[in-house]
Amino acid sequence: MKTSYILWIDLQPSLYCLFKRTAQSLSKNFEVKRWAFEHDLDESCDINTVTRLLRQTIDNSSRPVHLVGHGISGTIAYLYAQKYPNNISSVSALSVDTHSTNQWTSHYQSMRSQLPCSRFHILSHLSSLLVNGNSEQIRSAVTRLLARCLDNDFVYGSIVKSQIIENINKANVPILVINGEKDFVIDEQSCDRWRHCLKPGDCYQKIANGRHFFPFTEWSQTSNMIESFIKMVPDKSRKLVPDYYKDLSVSKTNS
Repeated sequence: MKTSYILWIDLQPSLYCLFKRTAQSLSKNFEVKRWAFEHDLDESCDINTVTRLLRQTIDNSSRPVHLVGHGISGTIAYLYAQKYPNNISSVSALSVDTHSTNQWTSHYQSMRSQLPCSRFHILSHLSSLLVNGNSEQIRSAVTRLLARCLDNDFVYGSIVKSQIIENINKANVPILVINGEKDFVIDEQSCDRWRHCLKPGDCYQKIANGRHFFPFTEWSQTSNMIESFIKMVPDKSRKLVPDYYKDLSVSKTNS
C-alpha cells in the first residue's frame, strides 16, 4: 500500500528556521519532505510558475501527499489542491486567510509606501508584532530574516505593482486551517470567512495567544494539531466514495 507523506511547501526559504521545529516534531511520526522554491533574482516569476513546478513534483511522486504551508506557502498549497486535488491527501494551512492577498508582506508594503520611516524601522516594528517573545535578540534576528526574505524570496506583489492571486474557495480535499489568536495579519473575522469554504470534516483551529509566526514559539501545539488531523484523514491510496466527507464530523474549535 502506498503511504502518504508530508510535503512542506516553502516559498520563502529565508524564514524556514521559524518553522523548522514544527517540521522536526512532525518527522517523529511521519516522513516529512521539504519543497523549497528559489529563483534567480533577475528572473521574472509568478504564481503560475510556482504551481507548474509544484505540479511536476507531485505528479512524479508515487505516493499521495499531505501539503503543509505557512502564509503565502500555505495559500499556494491550498490553491494548488483546489485546482489539482488528485494525489493530495490533505492540506494544512497555517496563518492563511481566505483573502489570498492578505500576507505579512502586503502589510509591510502598505506601511513602507505610506509611512516616512526607514525599511529597518518598519521591519523591526513588524517583527515584534509577528513573533511572540520579548527578547531583543529574537526581534533583531527576525528583523534580519524578514529583510532577507524581501530581498531573496517569493513574495506577494511589490510597492509598485501587485500580481493577481485568486481568493480561496472550497477544495475537494480534507482541509486543516490553523491561525493565531493574536495574529494582526490574519484578522479575527477570518474565522467567519473560512466557514464558507470549509466542508464537513474540515477543521479550523486557533493557537491561543499565537501570532503570525506561531509555529516558531508554539511548535509543539502546532505539530500536535497537524498530526491529529492527518491521522483522521482516510488513506488516499484507497478508493473512496465521492462523498466520504459525510462520514466525518465537523470540527471547528477555538483552543
